[in-house]
Amino acid sequence: MNVLVTGIASDIGFGVGRIINEWCIFNQIHGVDIIDDHPGSLLFDFVDIAPKADTENYINWICDYLKKNKIGLFIPTSEAEILKISRNSERFIGLTHVLINDQALIEICLDKHKTLEFLGSKGMAVPLHGLVGIDMPKNFPVIIKPRRGQGSKGLKTLYSKNDFNSLSSGQVWQELLIPENQEYTCAVYVDPNLDIKCLQIKRTLIDGYTGKGEILKNHEISSYLEMFVGIFKFPGCFNVQLRLTNNGPLLFEINPRLSSTLVFRDKLGFTDLRWWVSDILGYDKRPYIEPVIGTKIYRGNTEYIQELS
Repeated sequence: MNVLVTGIASDIGFGVGRIINEWCIFNQIHGVDIIDDHPGSLLFDFVDIAPKADTENYINWICDYLKKNKIGLFIPTSEAEILKISRNSERFIGLTHVLINDQALIEICLDKHKTLEFLGSKGMAVPLHGLVGIDMPKNFPVIIKPRRGQGSKGLKTLYSKNDFNSLSSGQVWQELLIPENQEYTCAVYVDPNLDIKCLQIKRTLIDGYTGKGEILKNHEISSYLEMFVGIFKFPGCFNVQLRLTNNGPLLFEINPRLSSTLVFRDKLGFTDLRWWVSDILGYDKRPYIEPVIGTKIYRGNTEYIQELS
């Protein structure tokens, strides 16, 4: 079987390539991105340039690529592509297997305001939040972020009403969750039987990414994540970002996709990418052995050199 991974110039897409390359279960590993200046050819058997997800011909281009290269499994990794593909899911029926979450979950979780509104309406504890231009915070400071987008892009902290009034409408505000040193990135995998596996990493951000972290298991967080899964009742792979406050865990973002810590997780034995692929393709999965509590992770640098042929 051949596999196609998109967004291979990103840490997520390239990380998927690293794991799949090591796994050795596919005949050909294809990778595409909107740019060509990246080390993808050192991991992928075939590399190509794809159109942006917001262009008219994106879906046609992807479908043609899947047919031409006999792709049996398609793994989109960028949020823009995931949203576009989920909204055109009928185009892929009978064409290939697509590693993607349920469309309803994607539509909710890729909108930061809609995420908190939906979960709050289901009785889940969420931060105070609102939309700039519609809702005014009662207390400051608050975090300002775009409704869509990932990582720390467009993120800022405001400390006064005067600063808030100068913002353009449509952005999301959330209460500033404290303490700052209690931030967790939580990987959640839900199999087709809705059995749950979770990995909690207490993290330190460096340049918007998890630069280092420690494996912990807090029972309050575990119950909180189980509540989230119980609300959606969908199998798949998610990343929940939260802070453990004095009032308990409060999430501030859900990524309905693989995340930038997927290689960390795979090395720790939390092989959610492999579980997800195996469940979709009907392969057997290895038993999960939880990593030792207190295990620490650090993001380092890896050098790649591509010589001229």
